[in-house]
Parts: sequence; C-alpha cells; structure tokens
Amino acid sequence: MDNRKKKFMENRRSKNNAPQKKTEYERRHTREEVEQIKRDLINYAKTFWGQKWIHSNLQIGRPFRMQRGIEYANDESRIDNVSISKGQIFATVQGTIPTPYRVKINFEIIPEEGWQKIIKNLEKYPLNLIEMLEGKMPLDIVSLFENNGYSLFPTTEKKMEATCSCPDKEIPCKHIAAVILYIARVLDYDPLILLELKGKSKKELLNDLQVVPLGDGDKNPEIKLKKEDNEHTFNVPRMKVHDLVKEHKKIKEKVYSLNFSIKKPGKLIETIENLGSLPNVETKAFEIVLKDIYKKVAFSSYKMSLD
Repeated sequence: MDNRKKKFMENRRSKNNAPQKKTEYERRHTREEVEQIKRDLINYAKTFWGQKWIHSNLQIGRPFRMQRGIEYANDESRIDNVSISKGQIFATVQGTIPTPYRVKINFEIIPEEGWQKIIKNLEKYPLNLIEMLEGKMPLDIVSLFENNGYSLFPTTEKKMEATCSCPDKEIPCKHIAAVILYIARVLDYDPLILLELKGKSKKELLNDLQVVPLGDGDKNPEIKLKKEDNEHTFNVPRMKVHDLVKEHKKIKEKVYSLNFSIKKPGKLIETIENLGSLPNVETKAFEIVLKDIYKKVAFSSYKMSLD
C-alpha cells in the first residue's frame, strides 16, 4: 500500500471515529428535555419550602441523573430505612442489583449560641409558631433564620456533603437525588424536620420556648415570666379625683372607692375549657400554645396586682 492510499485510509478512519455534531433540531430537543426535568424536579414538592429544599440540594445535579432520581423516588418501594437525625439523613435505595445502596447526607448544624438568638426571636411570633406546629412553614420564620445569619436550607455555595455506596462517584447521584425528593414530600407535611436537620428537635424547640405540658401550671405555680417588649404601647394620662368629679357632674357627694379581690391563679385553663376548642382546629398544637400564653398572662396579671 502506497503512502497516499495509507494516508487516505487513516483520514477516513479518524472521520468515522470523530463524534458527530448534533443537528439544531437535536440540540433544541435536548434543551427542552432538560427544562422539563428541571420543572419536574421542582414540582415534585407541593409547598414552597419543599420546592426550595429540592432546588437547594439538586440544582447542581446533572439533569438526566436527576431524571432517574425522580423515577426512583416515584417507586417508594425502592427507598427504605429512612432515618432523620440532627444534621444527617440516612436511607437505603434499591438499585439494579440485589443489595441496596447506602445513602448518607450531612447538613451543617446551627451552633447553640445561634439557636439562642433564634429562640429569643421566635418567642415574639407565637402565631407563626402555631403555624409551624400545624405543619406549615411561614415565610417570616425563613426570614428570621436568615436575619440571624443562618439558613434553613443548604447554601448553593457549598458542595453537597453526601455519600452513596453505588459505583457512580458523581454527587448527587440518582440515589441521593431520590432520597432528597422523598424527604421533600415528607417536608410538605412536616417542615419542622428542617429545624431538626439544623440541630433542634421539635421537643427541644418547645422546651426552649417554655411551652409546657397541660396541667403543669397547677403543680408549679411559680413561673418565671420573661419581660418582653410590647410593640403596641400607649401613654395613659393621669387624672386627679377632684378633676373627675368636676368632669362628671353626676357625682356630687363622693367618689366611691373600688375594691378588688385578687386571687392567686388556680386552674389556669378553666376559662378556655369552658369556652371549648376553636372550630377548624384539627390538632392539639394550637390549643397547647394558646393555653401557654393564657397561663403566662394569668400569672403576669396576678404579679402586677401585688405591686
């Protein structure tokens, strides 16, 4: 074979081995597929906090891996042994081989001094606390964390800290994506999991906020009341008794003194029990918080009467 023929054959082989360029139609079709995968990812959750959870964790994932993650998450029988603890999620995901893959995802915990600031601010928003206990995550609470220098959701600047026992070393792989999506559906109904992943369980949160079990006020009547700033304050003018007499001409002979008999609070929740529960309240969370507020008001009123 002469040199010219040899060179011709080499050029032909190199052209055959070269990757074929996609046509404009193929490129457009791929872009549409990717955009649809992104929409499917975000819409996998129904709430804004569930969707933000997905976006924060999976926006760096490769689209077609994430598509497989959606397929795995839709088949809930694949996901098992889910464990949620402070700063960590563990689960097993059944792949194509008999032995399931082990997935572990770690999250940055808020330090205790950070939690102290957050708890102090949470006490000012009892209605938002009630919403959280009822399975909602108010935007005000998300902002509260951010205003204190922390986020309830993973930050996109930091690389996801996760491991999977599958051969794919890409983070997140389809198995990690499936677990994130699975948890997103759980978060739709229980957003307090976000707080636990940041280092504070529901029980610890209620304890820090001094939301005590019902009936404890009778056993321990001496409750330390915190001085809280009131956003709505009014200046009430002082008036002397003889000025009142002049203003109200009907009072001619004397001003009757009023005597009050102040009793130490006994059964604090008697009034609420007599009124009954509010309509459309399906759980006990609202009742617990309301009774705790009533308890604090009752003891505060009694303390003021002694001053």
